[in-house]
Amino acid sequence: MTENQYTPENNDLTSIGLILKRKREELSYTLEHVSEITRITLTCLRNIEEGNMNALPGLVFVRGFIRNYARLLGLESDWMIEALNQTYEGPNEDQPHKNDAITSQTETAEPKNKIFYYSLGVILICVVMIGVYFFYKKPAGDLALKNNTVETVQAVASPEEAAQPEPAEVVVPVESVQAEPEVVEPTPTIISPLTLTIVALENDWIRLAIDGQDSFELRLKKGEKYEWPAEEEYSLVMTTGNTATIHLNGEEIIERENYLEHLYQVKLNKFTLKQINNR
Repeated sequence: MTENQYTPENNDLTSIGLILKRKREELSYTLEHVSEITRITLTCLRNIEEGNMNALPGLVFVRGFIRNYARLLGLESDWMIEALNQTYEGPNEDQPHKNDAITSQTETAEPKNKIFYYSLGVILICVVMIGVYFFYKKPAGDLALKNNTVETVQAVASPEEAAQPEPAEVVVPVESVQAEPEVVEPTPTIISPLTLTIVALENDWIRLAIDGQDSFELRLKKGEKYEWPAEEEYSLVMTTGNTATIHLNGEEIIERENYLEHLYQVKLNKFTLKQINNR
């Protein structure tokens, strides 16, 4: 029976697991034998063959397990990985759109509420200002009325006084004051103590967590370079040790060569740098 005969009718883990199981039985391999070579636990192997996705640790791990399992059996694994991506990542892509719609409605409602309260505040300020204006205007009006009722007596200047010219207005120059230029202190550049650099050797997946935060998955492109700063440590998972080269602060991590055909997991921190410098 050739590899071409194992073409799945359904692109899900159940069909992929059935193909792997049939090929394994055809080669007379036991699950224990496969587990010893691939370093995949017996429980995970059984769940893969039975299509039990909910019992497996995560999609990024399942990709690595299936790739290693298929390589051992002599099967092509690229279509299996692509099928898993479409089956188990495709439905979840619709969910963010629903969340975006809810968020959009909330964001639309919030500006309306802000406009209402802002308008109400402006109206209250206007009412207060009008009240203050009329309060102070009334005494001033009464005083003006009283002044109008008083007879105004204008003094008549004598001919000598009228002939005298008025003194010229003396203009005192005001010295211009120049403001001292504001001294802006340069902002110190913050340098991260750790820098992780990854150069992709294959188009494959990795999972990365930085300084204990939530991990994220990233599909690498062959030949591309990726960098992340950190304060304390990194937690990295790759499908195999041959997925990419790893550099911590410019020093290459070479221990991955022992895992070129297996799932590669590592924690990188300042102690890793000490080990590299002491080797």
